[in-house]
Order: sequence, then C-alpha cells, then structure tokens
Amino acid sequence: MALLAMSASGCAASAWLMRPWFNSLSSAEQRRITALPVVGYIALGSLFVLCTILLAFSGRWTSALLLIAVWVCHSLYGSGFEPPSAAYERLRGRLARAAPMRLAANWCGILGVLLGLSYVWEQPEYRGATLSIAASIIVAGVVASLRILARVRRLRTSLDEDAADIIRKLETLRQLPEGERDAQRDAAEAAWVKLRRTLDNRIDTGVSFSGVAVLPRPTLRELHHSVHRDIRKAGADRAAHRQLLARLRMLRMACVGRTDTLA
Repeated sequence: MALLAMSASGCAASAWLMRPWFNSLSSAEQRRITALPVVGYIALGSLFVLCTILLAFSGRWTSALLLIAVWVCHSLYGSGFEPPSAAYERLRGRLARAAPMRLAANWCGILGVLLGLSYVWEQPEYRGATLSIAASIIVAGVVASLRILARVRRLRTSLDEDAADIIRKLETLRQLPEGERDAQRDAAEAAWVKLRRTLDNRIDTGVSFSGVAVLPRPTLRELHHSVHRDIRKAGADRAAHRQLLARLRMLRMACVGRTDTLA
C-alpha cells in the first residue's frame, strides 16, 4: 500500500513538473503526445488478441473466455482511451476508427463463442444443432457489422447537414436588422437543437453507456453555451462569432468525402 501511494505521488509530481514543458509545445506536438494512450490501446489490444488466437491451438476454452473478455472490456472501457483534448481536430480520426475497433471487438466475442461451441461440435448427436447455431451467430455478426458501418455513414451525413444548416442560420441572423431577428433566432435555435441531437449520439453504438462519443461532454457543453450566446447577441461579438463558426466548420471538415445521403 505504501509503495502504491509513493508511486501515485511520484506520478503526480512528474506530471506537475512536466506541465510547463508540455504547455510550451506546439498544438500539433501536444496532440501527438496525448494520442499515445489510444495508440497504445490499439497496439496492445491487437497483440493480446493475436496471442489469444494462437493460444486456441492448445487451450480453446481459455482462448474463448479471453476473446469474450476483449469484447466486454472494449464495450465498457474502450472509449476511455480516447484523448479528450483537441476534440474538433481529432473528430475525423474518431469517426474513422470507432467502427473498425467496434467490429474487431465484436468479432473477437463471436470467435470466442464459436470456440466454445467447438466443444459441443465434438459430440456427434449435437453437430446439426451446433452448426445451425454457429451459422446464425455468423450471419448475425455480418448483419450487425453492416449496420454499424451504415450508422457511421448516416452520422457523418447528418453531422455535415446539421452543421451547415446552423452556420447559415447564424450568418443570416447576424446580417438581419434588429427588428427582424426574432424569427431568425427561433430558426437558429431549432437548427442547434437538431445538431445537438446528432452530437449526442455515440459513433459506433446506439446505447449511452458504451461507444465513442462524437464530442467529449465538456466540449459539447462549451459548444452549447457558445451557440446560445451567439444567438442571443446575434453575432455582435465578432471574435466569438468567428470562433464558433470555425468550430462548426471543423465538424463539417471531419465528414468531407465520407458522407452518404443514401445510407
């Protein structure tokens, strides 16, 4: 216990001492450093899965349990390795890797279940039922994989359309005379509500407790306040207005070339 306390104190002290050096780096260098946890998660996870698959030749049951554990751990904790800083700059990367990582985790779980079924396959009287169950699981996995990929395409499309809509509404609101702004404020508010609903989604799942968020919660709250402040002031604060539009355009840039209006 004492050793654990000393280690924690040492880590905290090191972080405090290195903060000035970290703050002196460029934003690009800071993003590269803070991306190390997710890079390490992907690399170590891939190595663990490879070793687990190789283990199946000598211990199928152990390998099956470990592969199912990979699926459970990624479903519950995988999104925790996503770096929260530079959320807008990293959005394109989150949108690109969320689905492949989810598919890999899902197929680890499916492979684990199939390895468990291989024990039942060895009993001749159960082979017909085992084959049917295995085929059903594989088909369900393929369908779920296609649905996840389609979900990400729809999310990109909605994000691009909703961000473009509120940008137009905010620009129109800023240019209108004071006496004609009430209706446009309502339109801008409705456009933000629609975009907020899109941003509230998880990229790779339809549940709130699992999956990668489009934007981290603190970033989303900050964007919410910025939008409402800009609507209330009708873009009178030019610096804040330009910063808000830049962030909204970054949402669109993250989706460039990856939208699908027919998904």
